[in-house]
Amino acid sequence: MYKKTWISAPLILLLVIFITNLTYAEEPSLESANKPKPPAGPIHDTDLDKQKLIAQFDAFYTLSDLKHSDTLSGGSFNAVVAPTYKIKNDLMFIFMYDGNYYKKLDFYSDDIGPRERDEYIRHNFTPMLRMEIGESSRYFIMPSLFYTETYNKDIKSSDWNDGLYNYRDFGAGFDFEIKELSLGNAKGTLKLGTQYYARSYPNWESLLYLAGLGFDGDEKDYHGIIASAEYSQKRGSNRSWSAAYSLLYKMLDDMKVVNENDALTSKKQHDYIHNLDLTAWYLLNRMVQLGIDLNCNLKDSNQNYYDTLNTINPEDDVFTSDFYDYISYKITPNISYIFQAIPLTATFSYSIQKTEYTDRKAQYDNGNYKAKDQSEREQDFLLDLRYDINKKWAIRGQLQQIIFRSNNNYENVYEYNYTVSNFSVGASYEF
Repeated sequence: MYKKTWISAPLILLLVIFITNLTYAEEPSLESANKPKPPAGPIHDTDLDKQKLIAQFDAFYTLSDLKHSDTLSGGSFNAVVAPTYKIKNDLMFIFMYDGNYYKKLDFYSDDIGPRERDEYIRHNFTPMLRMEIGESSRYFIMPSLFYTETYNKDIKSSDWNDGLYNYRDFGAGFDFEIKELSLGNAKGTLKLGTQYYARSYPNWESLLYLAGLGFDGDEKDYHGIIASAEYSQKRGSNRSWSAAYSLLYKMLDDMKVVNENDALTSKKQHDYIHNLDLTAWYLLNRMVQLGIDLNCNLKDSNQNYYDTLNTINPEDDVFTSDFYDYISYKITPNISYIFQAIPLTATFSYSIQKTEYTDRKAQYDNGNYKAKDQSEREQDFLLDLRYDINKKWAIRGQLQQIIFRSNNNYENVYEYNYTVSNFSVGASYEF
């Protein structure tokens, strides 16, 4: 019989955070989520059962509204299911499934601009080992394998398998953790990790390939290497902070670099994506908690871009070096109020993100280029209400509005200026 113990939930939550942050990199990210970051407890405990099942489910009904469009009735379902087996006191095997589905009006990036979709599915399977090394219960190593598949439905799609940006990931990771590491006059946890994975887009076909020019159609497929480091520290019971940095190195399998003559060179595209995240929270009193998240993303690519402006006259063609390079900043303050009379927690967060492209020029609505570099701003307002029925069940309600604006006015393919509102009600269950 599988049972839940006090140590398993924070361990699995930690693993979910690790998998989510490192293997689903989309740049620039047009989605945001507040993820808890509890520390993992030691596994050297003779009171733990050998077999356990950890599970967490969230289900929502959602009304989604896009300005100047019809309201969409949908919802979402998220699940984490992780059976664990304690091989011995210092060695645990975990097989985790992490997946989600949603039907709502949403935008995602294809490296050039925001594309609209209304349904999305992701499945992730991760077998892993968590091993305690040494006799002090301070050092852990965690090797893992993972497989991920995603499915998209945009407005014109009719089948899950038709999604042009459906992708598959297969890879392996290795993590090292040190607990009770001193920094200043307090102790915290240091995590170091690395991952290697291959991503393929089974439905993607290059425009050059479709035109019969002989170029390989798998130009979006790539191999990625990720290195990461995170230090977190909790001071007493009323404050905590963490700092995390990761570097993703993407090596595209077949995509060649374009030069100023609109010719493919012998060099293959490679990208560096840096991410820095700083998080802190402070419990002001028994009822009020304040938090803030600071994030910075930087992309450096050797790929250029050649635009013919859909004319046959080469004199008006526009060549842009380092077209995909950008830097983005994001700040997310949040406040939670815990009611004393009833088990209700209200959380409000506001995030604003600014993205600035290094060499990419903004365009007018007719496609002509402006003198200014392209820039984008996204604001996200979120109100979350959580009513705890008991230790396992909770009722949830959410109001969210996302406002995206850009100085790029050319929207024949992409939608650079939009406002999305989501109204959700649902429940959460932890086993």
